Amino acid sequence: MAGVSYFGWGQAAAARARAEASERAFVRDQASEGYQAQFDGLRALAVITVMVDHFSADVPNFPLPDWIHLGATGVRLFLVLSGYFITASLRRARDRMDMTQSSFGKAIGSFYWRRFLRIGPAYFIFTAVAIILGLGSIRQNWPWVFTGTVNWMIAATNQWPLTISHLWSVCVQEQFYLFWPLLILLLPKRWMLSAIISVAVAGLAFRVGCVIFSAPLIARWVLPFGSLDSLAAGAALGWCGGRLRAMRGGWLLAWICLSMLTLAAVLRTTDPTQFKSVLVEPLEAGAFVILVARTATGFDGYIARFLTLPGLVFAGRISYGLYIYHVLVAMVFTRWLPPSLRFVITMPSLRLMVFGMATLAVAAVSWCFVEQPINRLRSRTTRTALEPAESDNESIDARLARWNRESAHENSPGGARALLPRPLA
Repeated sequence: MAGVSYFGWGQAAAARARAEASERAFVRDQASEGYQAQFDGLRALAVITVMVDHFSADVPNFPLPDWIHLGATGVRLFLVLSGYFITASLRRARDRMDMTQSSFGKAIGSFYWRRFLRIGPAYFIFTAVAIILGLGSIRQNWPWVFTGTVNWMIAATNQWPLTISHLWSVCVQEQFYLFWPLLILLLPKRWMLSAIISVAVAGLAFRVGCVIFSAPLIARWVLPFGSLDSLAAGAALGWCGGRLRAMRGGWLLAWICLSMLTLAAVLRTTDPTQFKSVLVEPLEAGAFVILVARTATGFDGYIARFLTLPGLVFAGRISYGLYIYHVLVAMVFTRWLPPSLRFVITMPSLRLMVFGMATLAVAAVSWCFVEQPINRLRSRTTRTALEPAESDNESIDARLARWNRESAHENSPGGARALLPRPLA
């Protein structure tokens, strides 16, 4: 009997130790969490490259040589950022599940609801306006739009439909969000990094298969399998809480990133039926993982001042709206601009400026009057599933203070504190 009691006591003690370790990890993450404005600067640069590419698509070698595909590179950065932020958020939800024994259903329901409230408003406003105005082929293809499967329609028809073709990347992310939380929230943690790497390898294997079986290039680009390595690259960083601190050889790292992006741009111009073409996406994703890890820590000097310019930060904050609405703005101008003002369209530089400012205005209105109020709503309605509840005996503030005291000895430059993850808001 004593042996049974001892065994039971040992199990209970082990369970308490695991719970305390999980709670400490979660509180540690909460303590290190904070808003990083430089990420908004990155988002702004990504969406600007896409807008410039689309607004100048019919002008040869403007504003950069045609072999530099700005839009494709910007989308790749968006995918890496998406995998990074979503996985970091799910990791925090997973920590809360482990710490408080909260239900999987509550966590997954909260995640899906938050994603719907973040993506849905601007997406459906764009769709409604485009349908009312009868732009492009949206009235014929509305079922694909409302079901978030525009990318599958593009792959099936092997052509880019007017008005809605840019939605392919949004649909890829929506489809990624359907299965990714199941993996992050349910798979044992010891297998997580291996699983994420396997997903990245699957993305590369898909493109290799497309080359072997001569699949259409559009399908290779827009189907969700072709973006798995980019999403998983960001996800691996988000799961590990990767941060890259400033170092003396930072210029070497910058040169490596630039070289990877240059090589990817060169390979993109080669024959897509050759196997070397499948390296374009991994090269870009690898460069952007380094960039994101460095941004998580925060740049210094001129780069920091540039990425935190107020205009750039605001553009990054409304970057989703800029991406969703920019094609709509271009088509409205193209169709209804009076003949006396058609020079706005025929002059490439002026078109970039006018279309860009108009898109900024539309996205800002959408953000201020639709998206931001809904964001506040989703924060209130889902906070309990994604944030730690206060314990009966100790508030979260007290636990944070306790953790700070316990980890004070780790603050030396070479200590363990330098390796702690920095989750994202």
